[in-house]
Amino acid sequence: MKLVLVSPCCSVCCTVFSVFGAIILLAFGIMFKAGVHELTMTKESPANPGDVGVSCFIAAGIYLLFILFCSCQTVVAKKTKKPEEFGASS
Repeated sequence: MKLVLVSPCCSVCCTVFSVFGAIILLAFGIMFKAGVHELTMTKESPANPGDVGVSCFIAAGIYLLFILFCSCQTVVAKKTKKPEEFGASS
């Protein structure tokens, strides 16, 4: 059964980008929920910053699912492929 859906390089890249995306969205979610003045008291600020914070937390959760999926893909690819394909010398 073939469980590898993406290449090892793509899964590592997706994992790294997803980690950064989740961290940034968590930070924005915390700031919007706390009502940070620079984000909530300007002309262009959202009407309900608490809802924006919840949306950021939901998006960060989706990124966490991508982290889990891509990390599993990396592990499965390393178990099914030859070591030479990952740059390891024998």
